[in-house]
Amino acid sequence: MRMLVVDDDCATRRQLVYIARELPEVEVLEAASQKDAHALLERRSIDVALIDLRLDAADPDNRDGLALVREVRARAATPIVVSGSDGMHDVRQAMRFGAHDYLLKEELSSDLVLPILRRLCNQRVLEKEVITLRSKRFPSPMDSLIGPSAAMQRLRDVLQRVSLSDRPVLVTGPTGAGKELAVRAIHALGSHPDEPFLDLNCGAFPESLIESQLFGHERGAFTGADRKQQGFFTAVGRGTLFLDEIAELPLELQAKLLRVLETKTYRPVGASQTRVFEGRVIAATHADLEERVSRGLFREDLFYRLNVLEVTVPSLDERRDDIPALIAHFSAKQTQPLEFTAAAIEMLRDVPWPGNVRQLRNLVDRLAVFTESVVTPELIVSLAGRSKQKEGAALAGLIRAVLRLPDADKLQLMTTALVDEAMRLSDGNKTAAARLLGVHRKVVERCLSRTEATSHQNA
Repeated sequence: MRMLVVDDDCATRRQLVYIARELPEVEVLEAASQKDAHALLERRSIDVALIDLRLDAADPDNRDGLALVREVRARAATPIVVSGSDGMHDVRQAMRFGAHDYLLKEELSSDLVLPILRRLCNQRVLEKEVITLRSKRFPSPMDSLIGPSAAMQRLRDVLQRVSLSDRPVLVTGPTGAGKELAVRAIHALGSHPDEPFLDLNCGAFPESLIESQLFGHERGAFTGADRKQQGFFTAVGRGTLFLDEIAELPLELQAKLLRVLETKTYRPVGASQTRVFEGRVIAATHADLEERVSRGLFREDLFYRLNVLEVTVPSLDERRDDIPALIAHFSAKQTQPLEFTAAAIEMLRDVPWPGNVRQLRNLVDRLAVFTESVVTPELIVSLAGRSKQKEGAALAGLIRAVLRLPDADKLQLMTTALVDEAMRLSDGNKTAAARLLGVHRKVVERCLSRTEATSHQNA
């Protein structure tokens, strides 16, 4: 068992270390700042962390401890926060971020601290035993999460820990990175793998239809409801309800979902009696939910309720060491397995992958169609060239259509349209929009400011 103590005050840190070392078979590590703790977490895995919420006593606004709580949770460890009695607001915030418990600096004694640490250590031992037993009894659901990289190993560790709880989970990561595979692994590793796994894309249905899909409805509940319909909350039983693209859920339904998570009850549309929800909710999104909360597009209380357990799926750029293994995996699934030269694999490790694993899989699928020989860099470039020719023809057609428009500043028109569409696809995130456009964020900001100024002049 490995424990980390993080506190900028040397006396407090040494006191906590002394108490923790009274536990048998516990290795205790120390850090005096968020930076030191982060560097240590990159090198070593830990089970429990004791974190001072204000890691710079000279700065009353310092909140480094809160950021560290989130990082520890993301690494599947258990954080306990340490605070003075005047910092209870920060303690409550830390509990929202996933802190397991808190200690007051005025009460740091063996009698008070050891029972908390002993209970946590025993819990971690039991969790590891459960994971070991399950791995021996069943084929591993992790087999679909390909890659030996450190980023993927961390992801597998997090999924193992998260699967032991029945609390809501928020899965984040870029499009095409494999969020659904992570969700299915949590379900398969959970306590009810034989129960249903149901998924609903929150952005694929109108608001009225989503409500009926989730909650179900009684006959005659609304116009067109000519029969009773069972909703997902009922059909999932004790299984897993996967809400994909949760950021697209309308605000009114966000409030109703929050009530289900808080009370474990729901009411079908048109029904007079509530029913009990026995399953588990896992939500996923590629959007920045905190940014959406700040814009009033996503409920803050629902965000905290979903974000107790967070799983972040890394982009392919963060796990380039996995590309050879992924290529081998996708190649083996073809009717005629492909053979890649070392130069071809090295080339694919170096190019950008905005579409992540999905884009790589699609490339291998296309190669399987267009070649029966060994895959070389020249063959990949040739295939990419044919794809670019089609894109170029479509772009040329679009340009000709714009040039045929009536007299106007066509260059400005296209620039504004491109930036607006990039902002829409990025959910209003300027940095992400700039990445899509291949420009610096300041270019996007200047264009938006220019458009806003023009709008004011026209008004």
